[in-house]
Amino acid sequence: MKTTPAIVRQHLIDTQPGIDLLLLQLPERGLLAASETPVIEALPRIIIRQMLSLKASATIIERAEQKAKALGVGCIAYLPAEELTGCGVSRSKASAINSVAHCHQTQPERIDAWSQMSSAELIKDVTQLKGIGPWTASILAMFHFAHEDLFPIQDSSLRKAMSLLKDQDILIIPERAQPYRSYLACYLWDMLDQARL
Repeated sequence: MKTTPAIVRQHLIDTQPGIDLLLLQLPERGLLAASETPVIEALPRIIIRQMLSLKASATIIERAEQKAKALGVGCIAYLPAEELTGCGVSRSKASAINSVAHCHQTQPERIDAWSQMSSAELIKDVTQLKGIGPWTASILAMFHFAHEDLFPIQDSSLRKAMSLLKDQDILIIPERAQPYRSYLACYLWDMLDQARL
């Protein structure tokens, strides 16, 4: 049977008792789709967004993209660390972005292989790059490669949503949401963004 947004939402309602009323108040989420953006452009943006608001990260990304264009380096990943920090990127994130660029230059076939990997293989390989942790790798898997069964438990917003739901006697058990754990995460983020919790 073909997966549809309605099937996904019903699965979450069936596997997470008590969440139905909250889920039904939210717009139905579309299915995840693989991105056409090259990984070398997508991954640095994900790194920058970590632990920042959407507004703050968008400002930094825009500055970095303008700087990359001005210097003729093609994309954010190829900006020197000092240029990245000058745009508002932390030193640790600048180092991680430079490690992505180094991998792209020296092992392009390794990055090309990511699109064919399972979630576990992808996260294991991406986190071997200096400065990249499980959260960044999970977000890449979910939103760049459209992996549908990931729940980045290290995400502070997800932990907050689960805690707020627990206060309402709704216990979220991500394992029960397989094979659609990514959508459970997305709906929990939506609940927070729309102040439903």
